[in-house]
Amino acid sequence: TNKRIAVQANFLDETSSDGQGNAEENKINKRLAELKDSLRGRKGGSLLTQGEYIKHIERQHDDLKKAWAKGERVLSLRIAIQCAKLLGDTTVPRFYPSMYVLLTSILTTFGKLVFNRIRMKSDEGTAKAKTPTRLAHDFRAADVAASAKHTCRNWFFKTVCIRELVPRLYIELALLECNRFLTDDAMLDTLMRIAKSIRGIGEPLCATYAKAYLSTKLIHVERYLLAAPGQQLTDPTADTLNDFMFCFKYYKERGFKDIKVVANQQISIEEYIDLLAPALEWIIQIVGREGSEKTFFTLLQQYKDFCDSSVVLVHILSSFNSALVSKHAKMLVTLIKHSNDNLVPKPRLYRALGVSLCKTPPPKDVRLSILNDIWKTATKITDLPLYLEVSEVFVEYIAKNFSDREVNIFLKDVIKHVKKIPNQMLDDTQIHAPLEAMVRKIVESTTDLARVLSMANFLPVVDFLSKSDKVSLSKLVLSKFVEVGQTTSDPVMIHTLFDLARNIHDSIDELTYGDERRQVSELIVNVIRKVDYGRDLERQLNLYVDCRRAFTQLDQVTFELVIRVCLLVVKAHRFMTGKHNRKTSAFVKACLAYAHITIPSLDGAFLKLRLYLQCAQVGLVNGMVSQGEAFLKSAVQLIPEVPAVLIEGRGERKLKTKTEGEMLPFVLNLSSFLLVFPGHPKNGPFHLVKGLLNAVQKYEPWAKPCVGKCKLYLGLIRLFATFAQSKFPYHVDKVDSNDTLFGNNDIYQTSLTQILDTLLTQTLNQLQGIVEEKKDNRDAKNDQSEMALDFVNILLSTFTMNKSTATLVVKLYRLAGEVKTHEKYMLRTLAHIEQKKGTWYQDITTQLKA
Repeated sequence: TNKRIAVQANFLDETSSDGQGNAEENKINKRLAELKDSLRGRKGGSLLTQGEYIKHIERQHDDLKKAWAKGERVLSLRIAIQCAKLLGDTTVPRFYPSMYVLLTSILTTFGKLVFNRIRMKSDEGTAKAKTPTRLAHDFRAADVAASAKHTCRNWFFKTVCIRELVPRLYIELALLECNRFLTDDAMLDTLMRIAKSIRGIGEPLCATYAKAYLSTKLIHVERYLLAAPGQQLTDPTADTLNDFMFCFKYYKERGFKDIKVVANQQISIEEYIDLLAPALEWIIQIVGREGSEKTFFTLLQQYKDFCDSSVVLVHILSSFNSALVSKHAKMLVTLIKHSNDNLVPKPRLYRALGVSLCKTPPPKDVRLSILNDIWKTATKITDLPLYLEVSEVFVEYIAKNFSDREVNIFLKDVIKHVKKIPNQMLDDTQIHAPLEAMVRKIVESTTDLARVLSMANFLPVVDFLSKSDKVSLSKLVLSKFVEVGQTTSDPVMIHTLFDLARNIHDSIDELTYGDERRQVSELIVNVIRKVDYGRDLERQLNLYVDCRRAFTQLDQVTFELVIRVCLLVVKAHRFMTGKHNRKTSAFVKACLAYAHITIPSLDGAFLKLRLYLQCAQVGLVNGMVSQGEAFLKSAVQLIPEVPAVLIEGRGERKLKTKTEGEMLPFVLNLSSFLLVFPGHPKNGPFHLVKGLLNAVQKYEPWAKPCVGKCKLYLGLIRLFATFAQSKFPYHVDKVDSNDTLFGNNDIYQTSLTQILDTLLTQTLNQLQGIVEEKKDNRDAKNDQSEMALDFVNILLSTFTMNKSTATLVVKLYRLAGEVKTHEKYMLRTLAHIEQKKGTWYQDITTQLKA
């Protein structure tokens, strides 16, 4: 509110001279001052703005705590009384609900302070006993010390002495829990007495909020209440509610003219009743929380006899158990129809009823008749936001209890209402929010998403949504589709799903966080995996072509598309049992061409490398040697371009990752595949391996001697040792490898020996270089020792032992022994040498043990 609020001057100033001078004289002077203020029109107080008033109340709260901490109990009580008095002031009614919250928090604090003080008194009183005890949390009155009971009675005597009704009732409610110190079974009677006393408050706004505070205190002490036979714990609140409806009828018949702020046209009747709503809602919630059917009908009867106001009815519908409301839905629909006032629009009453119907469906035989009765009225609503409020609830009711046909008819009615408004109003959040909620509820309630997406009126409703709402909804629909777990080949379903996927994809931009990109990518990938045309592989490939064009911004989706295309090639191989005809051969080439075109569009270097290798493997399995060679060449050419460090993310989320840890296993994996890949008739059997050796020299982290490069060379030595075998340990079906093509001829063996000699020399150089690069570095020496032992074991397992090899083994073993880190590894290696048969191995053992 913008109005100023009148308050009394801070009574702390008024009482600061207590005990000084003549008391009677002070009283006369105070009265004279009040009269002078009254003549000046100030009425003994000052006018504050809303903000100033709030600060004033907060100061009172602080003053109460400070006074109590200093032991000034009487002053604390006066502050509490002063705050309670303010609750009787309704001169600025619009601010009263806020004022109620602020002031009752002070009273609650006061009540807790008094309760804790009396409890402490009881503990002090029993401390001197032979068996001192502290009051338990659920203590009984018999456990309380006599001194504490005496203190408690004093507080209640002080409360009774308050002359004004409003502060006396509020202070008594604030101290309600203190009754536990005196008796175990009188609290409910006390609440009943206070409930009747509230009838003495003539101002409805003040009285209703006092009843709400009584309901609040009832909840606080509920566990300690004992009800007599025939009594219910909520009887005090039920009594106050009955009083409200009786008084409401009186004021309504007289046009609320007896209420001063309404009579003065300070506030309209509708606004005044709206101010009562929060307190009224709370009271009815307490009554209806565990209300029986008898309580429900009693309250409805009181409503019809006294009140007949939608303000009460809407809270009855929303506060009682949904099963109870749903059971008597037909009767409640009739009550809503006959509700004549417009304080709460009928659409909101139907909405409140609909919420309960969604939680607990009514009996099957009345579900349709209830819907028809409500919708005859609802469809005539001309205010679109109000219409959508009702529709948002009842679309869930229909989706849960009826078929897709009824949902589709309902959506048709929604579309008809939305189309009646101008296009510029479609940006209104009052329209978008309920429409988005409607579509969301339909999707969440359905068990057959395909039938929902095929409804004629579903997507037109989606088209009314804003771009952000469409994105959110698209995620929901796609997630629901993925959860179902079934694949689909329905063209309508697929078209709809990919329209929704495009909505999500198009929402991605340069500012989108990495986590969001990953979530969107995973969702789209899962949708792509659910589309399966069975044996119609060409149709599946066409789908992947469309996806590549639609989802260009997401590397994870592009990566998945290449993987799916490779799976198509594998499927074709399986269908044809490895014997392709002209048509399937052309299809396989088309798939590999798709991959070759798509892979370069990826940003991630290792994504490209892995895909190149996988496509080469798939191509070779299908006999496409030239295509496979093209993929391998692309992979080899890409290796030098991979940076030493990859930087992902931006700003504070920037993440740096060294690439060497991923590069080494990839190159070793690639080299193992090169064993079965056939050599070139012109370029020789090892042209791809030679290209790989040249490429790794240009890879930045391996420009200097290092452990990673040494491990690579050891792996390549194993590879070429296998190349030397007359028959390779593994092959690709229907593909001739080098062991068949070249048959270990002289040229092949000469070339193989030259490469092996080069590798052995470079490996030794790497071993030496590891330490030279990092002089006096213990870690470098440990790495050198480990690599030397690995080298020894490779020589023992793959090479024919002769003088030069034996000399190299001894040299490497002694190099490894320069540090004592790998003693166990050395002992196992020596034991392995001893087990081998032959004079060379015996000589090596002798030299190593010498």
